[in-house]
Amino acid sequence: MNGTTRTWTLSFLLALLLAAVPAAGADLGPNQHLIPELKVNESIETITISAELSLQPEWDGSVTAGIPFGAVMVHTANATTLIFDRDGNHLFSIDDELSAKIPTPAGVEKPCIRVHPLPNDSRVYHYDNVTFVFGTAGEPPILTIIDESPKPDEEPIAINITSLHEGGVAWIDVAPAHVAVVGEVHAPAGVHSVVVRSGSVEVPCGNAAEFACSVPVSFGKNTITVVATDNHGNRAAKTVNMTAHSGIPPPPLITVSGRVTDTGGNPVPGALVRFESVFDLDGESIAGTAVTGEDGCYLVEDALGYRQTVTVEKEGYSPLREEFIFENLTNDLDLELEPSSRTVPGFGSALAVLSLTGAFLLIGRKRR
Repeated sequence: MNGTTRTWTLSFLLALLLAAVPAAGADLGPNQHLIPELKVNESIETITISAELSLQPEWDGSVTAGIPFGAVMVHTANATTLIFDRDGNHLFSIDDELSAKIPTPAGVEKPCIRVHPLPNDSRVYHYDNVTFVFGTAGEPPILTIIDESPKPDEEPIAINITSLHEGGVAWIDVAPAHVAVVGEVHAPAGVHSVVVRSGSVEVPCGNAAEFACSVPVSFGKNTITVVATDNHGNRAAKTVNMTAHSGIPPPPLITVSGRVTDTGGNPVPGALVRFESVFDLDGESIAGTAVTGEDGCYLVEDALGYRQTVTVEKEGYSPLREEFIFENLTNDLDLELEPSSRTVPGFGSALAVLSLTGAFLLIGRKRR
């Protein structure tokens, strides 16, 4: 270092503030600059830090205590962060690459010079590569951040919705109808906001990596869209289509397998096995069917509910119809069919009646 001082002038007039900040900043004079003339002292040695720089109302001059209110922070293109006071005096310089990395509240690991704890009543405004942080209304900025570092190639924002899936069905027995939208956002630059849209309604869902909120839906088909924005203004969206039904959720799907045999224990292939639930959907019955194989075995995997009416049909056998109440999600049920009664060929019911009538007539004649 040669000990010289280099002057760095950044002129942002009040008009710039008014473009990014509402009337709360109108107390500043019309000729007052938001960013003072920054005077870089090249004789200041670069240091490394291991924790984030917190704002201190009464700064004692030590970097371990944070930075003063009104400070200006400049992230330069050569991986150095310069800290100035509110008057533009150079306080210290930080080596970005050698300083520690820490996890943010959003779960993203960042260099500590990029993490800034702020008072609860802070207001943050972005304009191009400058970020203004304001405290209570009417105050000048409590922190100004100028980012001149090259923007890294970032991974895209990824959204994972865990509570809903494409084409899913929700049963709702309360009014007005709502569904829970739960998931997580992966944003390398950190999550700035998450909103969930349902129809014409938009619900804010915080700015954390994990989100959960309730959104209104209408009965029938709905489109739910989650929109995530990172701290650089990048945005991503994910949409799920779902259907909402009114009423109590239906019972679970059960699986039933077994074997259909005749009264002699022989397999009955080609028999139609039908499991019909006592539960219906919009007045229509719900049934699962299967056809027995050569060994008489069947498998029904989509029977709705534990209470089922089971029917088995096969030509040459009497139809079977019986109600069963199952206890498990996976069940075994063997079924038995009885052969239907057969008539002698050429000796049908009409012929049998005529024959019996003739027999009675003959008997009557003999008695005479």
